[in-house]
Parts: sequence; structure tokens; C-alpha cells
Amino acid sequence: MRRSVDLRVSMSVVCAAVMGILAAFRAASMGPGATRGEAMFFLVLAVLMLLTAAFGAVYWWPGRGAPRVRFVDRAGYVGTEIRARGIVFALLVLMVTCAGFLSLGAGVEIVLGNDGLPWVGVILLLVAVPCPVFLAEVALGHVRSTSLVLAPDGIRSRGWSAESYLPWISVRRVRMVHHGFPEVLVEGDEGAAWARRRTSRLFSFDRIPGSPRIEVDARRFAVDPELLHRFLTLYAEQPQLRRELGTPVAAERLRSGSLQVVRSR
Repeated sequence: MRRSVDLRVSMSVVCAAVMGILAAFRAASMGPGATRGEAMFFLVLAVLMLLTAAFGAVYWWPGRGAPRVRFVDRAGYVGTEIRARGIVFALLVLMVTCAGFLSLGAGVEIVLGNDGLPWVGVILLLVAVPCPVFLAEVALGHVRSTSLVLAPDGIRSRGWSAESYLPWISVRRVRMVHHGFPEVLVEGDEGAAWARRRTSRLFSFDRIPGSPRIEVDARRFAVDPELLHRFLTLYAEQPQLRRELGTPVAAERLRSGSLQVVRSR
């Protein structure tokens, strides 16, 4: 299954990159008779396609560097936050911005350059509407980068458009699965005090499971999936260590990969 997914992703990335290069070449090779709008259309299209290729490559084949860990002290809890790779979300925002400029510019050009009201122009203008709405959701914080916070009381997961909380006492097991990409599942009991909500009513990037569970998409984090799995398993199975969360000890465990438990005799 993973080979099949990698093949499809590879083909999509290559196709997007080729389209971007061709669009850039078309914009550069336009003669003096071309309008400014035509050149701008192909230029923005080139940028959009190249950003799409970059997003696919970065999202599906993440480089694993040093884990991005920080301490958070918020109302009600202190914890250790594993931060997502910022470049993934940044590329998503840039893609939507370019798509908005492309659709809006092309739609305006078609509507103003033709008699009557061309349906193609109207459709392009309608396609452009969600783009500024998305950017407004990002500005308001309803859509934002992923984070995972481990606190002494439980796990808080924030996706692009949803968030959830699962207390440690309700965690039944932690396991890793592969759906063409690695994903760590923190599963809770049926009667778990599981809190979840969508942070954006307009965009749904994250699926909310039907049972108490936190799904951690490892592609969004600069942590090796196996290390992330072991890190979550450690605190799920060792309650006495949870007091480390929110202190330098937990961060150092993740950075060094030292997840062995030293038991006193």
C-alpha cells in the first residue's frame, strides 16, 4: 500500500512541477503583443503549481530534524508541546493565497474583457471566494498549525481545523498504524472524558473520530514516527513519569531519544 501511495504522490508532485515550469516558460516567452493580464496569469499559475509540488514533497516526505519542543503555561495546565513543522502550514497558506490571486485575476480579466457576463469569469470569481475566507480564518486563529501538548493530566491535540483532549486516566493503548503514511493513535476507553470540537465551521482538514481517540499525523511533525510513538507510549504506561511533563526533563527525553525508565531498587 505504501509503495502505491508513494507512486501516486510522486506522479502528482512531478506533474505539478512540470506544469509550473511550463507555465513559467510561457509567461517568460510571451511576445510584446500579449496583455499584462495574460502574462500575470501564467506567472501566478507557475508559482501555484511549484508551491503545490513543494507542498506535496515536504508533506509526504518530511525531513526528520531535531524535534521542536517547548514548554507551555496556559490557563489550567502546564505541559510539553511538540510543535509541527511550520513549513507545511506555511506552504498551505501560500498555495491558497496564490489560488485566490489566480482565480480572482483571471475572473476579473475575463469579465472586463468581454461583452455581457461570461459564465467562465463568474465561475472563477466564485472559486476565488473561499480563498480570502480561508485567510481570514487563519488570521482569527480558527485554522492554524498543528501542535501536540502532553500535560500531567492528559493529551491535547490541535489540528489545522479541530482540537481534542484525552485524559491519561482514560487512555487504553497507544499504537502506530500505516495508511500509506505513519499515524500514531492514542485510544481511550469508551466512557472516556474525551473533549473535541471543530475550531473552524467553514473548513474541515481534520477528521474527528467516532470513538475516543487522538490521531497524530506524523507527517506534520519533525519527529521520527517511531520515536513519537515510543514517547507517547512511555507516558501512557508510566503514570509516575507524568510529573516530568512541562519540565526540561521531558523535552530532553524526546530530543535525546532516551526513553528508558530507570527503576530504583
